[in-house]
Amino acid sequence: MKFAVMTTSSSLFNLICQCFRDDTIECCRFLDDVALSRAIYREDYHAILVDAATGIDATRAVFARRACYGDRRAPLIVIGAFADRDSIERAFEVGADDVVLSPIDQGELEVRTYQALRRFQSPPPLQSEDRAELGPYRLDRRTGTVLVDEREIRLTVREFAIAWLLFSRAGEYVSRRQIAGAIWSSTEDIVGRTLEQHIYKLRKKLGLNGASGVQLRTMYAHGYRVELCDGKADADAILPAIAQVEQTADAIAAITEVVDIARHEANLECVGQTTRPSRTLDVHAKDSEAARSAQPWGQYAAMWHSGTAHFVHPVAGFTARGAESPGSDSSSALTSFSIPAALLGSNGRRR
Repeated sequence: MKFAVMTTSSSLFNLICQCFRDDTIECCRFLDDVALSRAIYREDYHAILVDAATGIDATRAVFARRACYGDRRAPLIVIGAFADRDSIERAFEVGADDVVLSPIDQGELEVRTYQALRRFQSPPPLQSEDRAELGPYRLDRRTGTVLVDEREIRLTVREFAIAWLLFSRAGEYVSRRQIAGAIWSSTEDIVGRTLEQHIYKLRKKLGLNGASGVQLRTMYAHGYRVELCDGKADADAILPAIAQVEQTADAIAAITEVVDIARHEANLECVGQTTRPSRTLDVHAKDSEAARSAQPWGQYAAMWHSGTAHFVHPVAGFTARGAESPGSDSSSALTSFSIPAALLGSNGRRR
């Protein structure tokens, strides 16, 4: 057997280990309730012993989780000093199955632990605290089932745990921090998005929109709450809004269709128009900067090879003659023109 012990005191943990000297019992120590709750979810512990000095609060994960997961329960024994009778009763109210007062007697702790184990080994009859009812909804924590108008709704383990946490506190707001600690043994900052997705799925599967007389209400900084409502009245108020949204969507779709048709017709008109022919530039396939800079030289190169070019440098004043064609008068065949300065470097040379 494995016992989970939550305490920050090494001396208390050693004392508990001495109480159970049986080799078949293994005591595992945890420093906080979050680590303990995560371990309980992964492994089965036969008993849980909690140091009262760590704090007794129903919102803490180790206690809140036990209220949601009925199939993973083990006897929980609180050990330590209590100020008065009210504090002892509070420990039982938050989920303790037994209390052992300090100074601790090893024999008493051993006997009370084994007695609690015997009580849990024989399943007790179904009690009213294992059922939750609200309107047409029936939740059974022992079997993990939800009935809506006698129709069973299939939920995952975590979805049922959230539903039980909400329906067992119907009419009360359950904070995101409480849900995160009880269901995931973590903080709301870490499981915020996951929590919202589970709430959305739960609202959709169970139909908690008020149509069946029960709605799931969300309030900022307060959390979530299931409550009875007038389903017909809520439906009458929601349907006009839904109809208005549908009309708006239809209008937007119609406008979009008209715009698309007009745009298509405009494109056809542009294609049918006669455009002014333009000179095609023989630019490199990659359209590089070098290719664009070299392109204007093409016209002069053509004239040079035809023998009709007579280049005059605009800065240095030199003359370059093209190739003379056989049998032609070179003086009349050559044409003089200036090379654009944009095609020359700042030092008078070609780029």
